[in-house]
Amino acid sequence: MDLFPTRVWSVSLAALNPHVPQWIEHIEDWRRQTPQPEGRSNRMGWNSAQSLLQQPVFQPLAQAVQAVMDHIFAEMGPPQPRYLLNGWANVHDQGGYNTFHNHAGALLSACYYLKVPAGSGPIVFRDPRPGALLSPWQGSLRPNAGSEIAFQPEAGQLLLFPHWLEHGVEAHAAADSRISIAINAIPDYTGSPR
Repeated sequence: MDLFPTRVWSVSLAALNPHVPQWIEHIEDWRRQTPQPEGRSNRMGWNSAQSLLQQPVFQPLAQAVQAVMDHIFAEMGPPQPRYLLNGWANVHDQGGYNTFHNHAGALLSACYYLKVPAGSGPIVFRDPRPGALLSPWQGSLRPNAGSEIAFQPEAGQLLLFPHWLEHGVEAHAAADSRISIAINAIPDYTGSPR
């Protein structure tokens, strides 16, 4: 028996591609107007405040992500949480990366990829079992071995994963920036309709 599986979902949002140039321009303008990054796990790049999905220009993305998350929450079964979406832009300049982290306080996390030039570092998921980190069999997918799994995303892809799954992004080697939008479904305690 294989116990304790961790599911990650990958969804193509290619239908949103016509919006991507406008979204990239909006993020680049935001960066010019607010050049100081918010911080968190992003290094040698820039990230925005967490209000991106509340902006009218990003409503098609927010609606698509909500539809996918509703499906995932239904797949996982009761309870069906009430949630809000928050999201922020991540820009990796050459050499930029994200340190390993998780998204405490969220219900589900995601990343939508707008621009992934050749040389972009992959997202890396770390085995969530603390005991596996002590296994003498590291770096493989064999049973009871600890591992890190690198996933090379593509533009237009939405990658969703449990908020507690530790992840990071390897260094970006391209001269052209890599742009993504990180997203969390967070509990809605207001009782207002979504």
